[in-house]
Amino acid sequence: MLPLTSIFASLAALIYIYLTIRVIAIRRSKQISLGTGGIPQLETRMRQHGNFNEYAPITLLLLAMAELQGAASVLICGLGIAFLISRVAHAFGLGLMRQPIGLKLRTLGVLLCFAVLIVLVITLLSLALF
Repeated sequence: MLPLTSIFASLAALIYIYLTIRVIAIRRSKQISLGTGGIPQLETRMRQHGNFNEYAPITLLLLAMAELQGAASVLICGLGIAFLISRVAHAFGLGLMRQPIGLKLRTLGVLLCFAVLIVLVITLLSLALF
């Protein structure tokens, strides 16, 4: 049983669905079935969705393994929350790149996500080796 990872995976799925709906909305309104059609807003939304899709599986997999290996619940919760914050910050940052806050949010999202991954790797290696 993975109750904590299940919570974070479910919340991540809701974010994923939201990002997907945003891509579909532009595709339908502009009648674009493939690619970006030269629409910068669609390109941004596709990257918001794509980036989430690139990092969520590996992070949730590592989180599940850490929970299975007996990592502390407070660590699992902290990393799960940090992961969700990182992906939301990154997505909003990408959407606001023309404003100064956009780059800051995007950078925060990237750094926080990398930190979560690094802590998970160290945790799993420590649990497996010691």
